[in-house]
Amino acid sequence: MTAVQPLRQLVTSAIALLPEGGQRTARRNAWAAMSEDNRRARDRREAAAAFAVPGAVARRANRHV
Repeated sequence: MTAVQPLRQLVTSAIALLPEGGQRTARRNAWAAMSEDNRRARDRREAAAAFAVPGAVARRANRHV
């Protein structure tokens, strides 16, 4: 038996003891972060469009009064 085999067994045992679902949690967190980034980007685009055409927004608001 070489010195590598006990080390390999130790690493394999340690990996087996790790909690399952870590990758699933990481993917879920990444999806949530991406969704939130997309929402912020959409809000920025809408705000930029509103500030770019202030007269149109005021005219549109006056039509509903």
